[in-house]
Amino acid sequence: MCVDANAGARAAARARAAEKDARYKSESLKFWNRETTLERTQNQNVIGLSRDQSDAYAQALATQGKGRRTVEDAAKAYFTKMSVNEGGRSRRYGKLKYLELLQKNADVEATVQNVFGRNMAYSQEGIKRVFQAKQASAREALGIRPEYGAPVMMPPTNRLGGALQIASQVVGIATGTQSFIKGLQ
Repeated sequence: MCVDANAGARAAARARAAEKDARYKSESLKFWNRETTLERTQNQNVIGLSRDQSDAYAQALATQGKGRRTVEDAAKAYFTKMSVNEGGRSRRYGKLKYLELLQKNADVEATVQNVFGRNMAYSQEGIKRVFQAKQASAREALGIRPEYGAPVMMPPTNRLGGALQIASQVVGIATGTQSFIKGLQ
């Protein structure tokens, strides 16, 4: 019969190890779920980025269309009010109306250039910053990967200690029995 003096400590260590394994598996599953959520969120953020960029470009195209409509209306007005120089007028006849048409065209082109140039750059930078902030927020929600940590140390078996303990008990019983027998004599 072998008795292990550390049997109780070994059983407690096995229980701690099983609890640690269960906790690690649970935290790993939670982390996997957060990873899945991160991937979905990042995909949604990319779709949002694409939509924001498309909306900004569509708005710029709409502004360009309005500008072209303005130039068209100015040209129509110029040509409907235009009269023919029949000779006796000055050499500058109709020049003022034509300069007004050119000025309107230049104003529209400057506006369109601002919309597709500087304003588009501001818009794209703002869209990029919003996208990066959303991505960072999603990544922050993921947290850190769970770590297993240090192993649970198993106490060694102590059969000698158990045998000595049994021997000690046997000697104690024998001594007690001898004392009892001497007491009866």
